[in-house]
Amino acid sequence: MSGADENAPNPMAAPPPGGGGGGKAAAAAVVAVVLLGLCCVAVTLFGVALPLSFTRASRLGVRSEATTNLKAAFAAEKVFFAENDRYSPYIEEVGFLPEANNRYLYALAADGDLASPPPRASAERHTGVHSDPRHRLSDAALEAKVPDALWDEVGLSGECPSCDITIIAVSNLDSDDDVDVWSISTRDRTIGGVSVTAGTPHQHLDDSK
Repeated sequence: MSGADENAPNPMAAPPPGGGGGGKAAAAAVVAVVLLGLCCVAVTLFGVALPLSFTRASRLGVRSEATTNLKAAFAAEKVFFAENDRYSPYIEEVGFLPEANNRYLYALAADGDLASPPPRASAERHTGVHSDPRHRLSDAALEAKVPDALWDEVGLSGECPSCDITIIAVSNLDSDDDVDVWSISTRDRTIGGVSVTAGTPHQHLDDSK
């Protein structure tokens, strides 16, 4: 059509630069909002999970005090037995003197007096150590949580030199009423169907969860 004006606009021509870009910009904005929302959710979840993880890790770290000190008490009893053909329920006599700031109460007998922490080498005769007063429930509250069957085992059993001793550690690791209870013994034991060899700490109640 030679008569047509060559300078007339072509209706099929591409849109001018920028034409149709509004849709792309809107889509990009939606994506940005979605990503921002996901980031906020992730940060919130992380903020909740981190304190919980830290709290549990902290409790597990404190729990290592019990196993370390129980093994130390066991070792002290074995040394004392080698020299005297008997075990002793008295911490000063065997030299079981936990460091200050102990979170656990330790008992080498079901009765007797407990020493205030940190105990010192002396001629006194204490059958255990109070937990540090800055961390504990009352001793009565801690002791009440120990299973009766375990209390029946605590301390000396048998006639020495054919005797044994069982020692416990108990603590409250948080603000609830549950307690953490461990024991160690100079004899092999079967607890809840599980074989526990002499000198191995065993957890009876778990307050780290």
